[in-house]
Amino acid sequence: MTVQETHSPRLEVRGVEHVRTGLRFVPGFLYLLIVYLIGVFAIPDPRATLIHWGAYELSWVEVLLIAGAMIGMGEQMKVSHPGIDNTIEAILMAGLAGVQIMLLVLGAAGVPAFAIFNRTEFLMLTTVGMTAAVIALLINARTLRRTIGVGDGA
Repeated sequence: MTVQETHSPRLEVRGVEHVRTGLRFVPGFLYLLIVYLIGVFAIPDPRATLIHWGAYELSWVEVLLIAGAMIGMGEQMKVSHPGIDNTIEAILMAGLAGVQIMLLVLGAAGVPAFAIFNRTEFLMLTTVGMTAAVIALLINARTLRRTIGVGDGA
């Protein structure tokens, strides 16, 4: 696979152009954390029905978990390109998962300023984010190892 870098901030891989911006380093779970904070203050009962869709009734917690699962899969796709080193993105995902764990622990310890993080929905989001970050690190490491190993007779 040929990677050619030009003087512009564009990267060309097999004739496909990708614009390189700093937003690729922002973990998707940061956006979900912001949505969670907005929801904590805007929605009084997180388990009350928020969306009626045919026979389905979704609460705020369920919508948040669906979004978390989708973001987790998207984060894994972000680091799964063979030959492209996405270690920084994977480390930032793990770092944000660490921040979420810290917020959860401070909330569970009874620190008043962090009480909004002592909720079941935040525990579930943290678990999804942490799992996605660990898997993203593994995917990135395996795609790099497979790329490095090509052609060396191993």
